Amino acid sequence: MTLARAKKIALENHPSMDSAMERVRQAQEVVTQARAAYLPTLSASAGWDYMEDTQGGSQAVDEIQYTQRLSVTQVLFNGFYRKYSLESAKNRESMSRDDLSESRRLLSWAVAQAFLNLQLALENVKTAASDMTFNQRLESEAIAKQAAGAGSLSDVLNFRTKVNAAKASVLSAQQDRLEASYALAALMGYKDACLPEEMAIASLSNRVGLPDQIQTDGFGPDVDQIEQIQVEQILADRPDLNKAALSVKNVENDIQMVKAAYFPTISLTGSYGTSSGNQWFDTDNMGASVGVSVTFEIFSGGTRQSRLRQSMAEKRELEKDLEEARMTARSNIRTAAGNIEMTSRQLALQTENTELVRTTRDLVEKEYRAGQESLVRLNEAQNELISSLGELSRAKVSLVLALEEFDYYIGENFE
Repeated sequence: MTLARAKKIALENHPSMDSAMERVRQAQEVVTQARAAYLPTLSASAGWDYMEDTQGGSQAVDEIQYTQRLSVTQVLFNGFYRKYSLESAKNRESMSRDDLSESRRLLSWAVAQAFLNLQLALENVKTAASDMTFNQRLESEAIAKQAAGAGSLSDVLNFRTKVNAAKASVLSAQQDRLEASYALAALMGYKDACLPEEMAIASLSNRVGLPDQIQTDGFGPDVDQIEQIQVEQILADRPDLNKAALSVKNVENDIQMVKAAYFPTISLTGSYGTSSGNQWFDTDNMGASVGVSVTFEIFSGGTRQSRLRQSMAEKRELEKDLEEARMTARSNIRTAAGNIEMTSRQLALQTENTELVRTTRDLVEKEYRAGQESLVRLNEAQNELISSLGELSRAKVSLVLALEEFDYYIGENFE
């Protein structure tokens, strides 16, 4: 399984994606509700009234009245409140979609870190296992030499100690691998937080997209060549910044909705109804009416002015928050681009250094077998190789992580 595949599974299975999608659906329904304000309101009513004559007398009659009425109300004007309410609902729908994209961006970044931690743990297991195998082989040779009278017990004990230390490192690395796999499985949406047994993780050294030969120059984006226009275009594609910009627009709509309270509300009303009784002399009465109503709020204790000032202050706050977020994003993008260049150089140097250390260890081993080098020097050479292999694995992870981080900051890590 590659990192790209892990991201795809996570984006399909993680519950947070479903909840973000439900928020989009909620916002869509709010838009539908806002559009409904442009349509007339139609209502029907029916009544049953019982009237009892309590005065008595020969002419006393109890009566039951039945009424039915159909009413229509159409708002003609309300200070453009409906217009800005609909715009606000549309903005919130767009914001919910940006929320969904932002959730995908954050989840993909978390998956990348967890996946690389797992790959690093797997490399550490391999490194510790190779150290154990190397020392087991030398231990067997030392035992054979001792049996032949050409070796010492101290050499045997030395290699046995090294084997035990390597076994401990293997156990520790395996535990790290398990913990990393649990974290990755949870992010990928597996309910038992366990990766499928048949799922094999791609080796770090064979990761798709990681060049076999990393050049020290010309790899990754050049910080000095990232023009301001290019950065601004990148910022325009970031879902979190898009949402922040829409928040400012949404407050502008809120301001217009508050201003609508300074205008009258004009409505057209109409009704049609019938009424009838249960007596022989009752007849059905039918009636219809049409009218225009005007409502204007003259004084509300300063509520409108206060709400207007509140909305304008909120707008200024969101504008400053957006400005700060953009400044931080610009800094992060340039820093991430610089990290790619630095980590690519580090990987090139560490790759070369590891080969040198491996060659040195092999030479020292041959000299030790020939009796020209001490056991202490062989131990040092082996320790240096194991340390260098660990640094090489971390350098590979650092480069891949830097690439993922750059994509994360430019909003392209989940495409």
